[in-house]
Amino acid sequence: MFPFTEFGPFDRTERKALLVAFLFCAVFVGLLSVSAPAKRARKKPLTIVDTPLHTAQYEPPPPVTTPLEKFRLAPEVFWNFDFMNFSYGSYKTSDGKSYALNIRQGLLNGETEWFEVKDVFYKDLTGDGIAEAIVRLWHVQCDDSCNGTNLFYIYTLRHGKLTNLWRYETGTYAYGCGLKSLMLGDKQMVMELFGRCSTQAMVSPGPAKFLVEDATFTVFEFDGHRFLTKSARYIIEPIRNVQHWEPVILIE
Repeated sequence: MFPFTEFGPFDRTERKALLVAFLFCAVFVGLLSVSAPAKRARKKPLTIVDTPLHTAQYEPPPPVTTPLEKFRLAPEVFWNFDFMNFSYGSYKTSDGKSYALNIRQGLLNGETEWFEVKDVFYKDLTGDGIAEAIVRLWHVQCDDSCNGTNLFYIYTLRHGKLTNLWRYETGTYAYGCGLKSLMLGDKQMVMELFGRCSTQAMVSPGPAKFLVEDATFTVFEFDGHRFLTKSARYIIEPIRNVQHWEPVILIE
């Protein structure tokens, strides 16, 4: 018969057996808690944040500028004039014919020739503190081959109206007196042409087309009303091929 199967007052033997059983259970529970592996802490899930990589933002290089760029900005007094759509007056050809030089969208096309606005600069050339407009046209004529001249107009504003101070056409690169360079200063201009050139649009031929020797420096000065030729000087230079020459424009 097992102890404690009947309830009632505990005798000394039963109390002793109960105490032994209690101690045995306590020791067993203690040993079990010590021998059992420690409960692992539950790890929190790893959260990966997709952080964008910060890289240096690409910036395009600044536009290439030339010393002439500031002279291409039209001052306010010229805002009402569009030289890309402009009537430059009557033009007389080498064979004596005349026609109106009306440029539209920078061009005037003919059967065997055309005009194109190459550049417009603004610079005070008369010393009155107000800029003038310097327009450069490219005039191309074609026969068995095409060659061109440079045509210049200088305009000033007087009483709100445009006044032409100077008109000049160079010779051609094919037959001589083509434009080599032009320098614009205060009340003075210096033009350099290929060949020996005493008048505008003249011919100073070399041994073959586009082969030209020597050069001419012509100085123009403002006399208070217009630009006049002050001097011309010839410089000895070897023959060169000027077929693809790009004229140099300098503004002081």
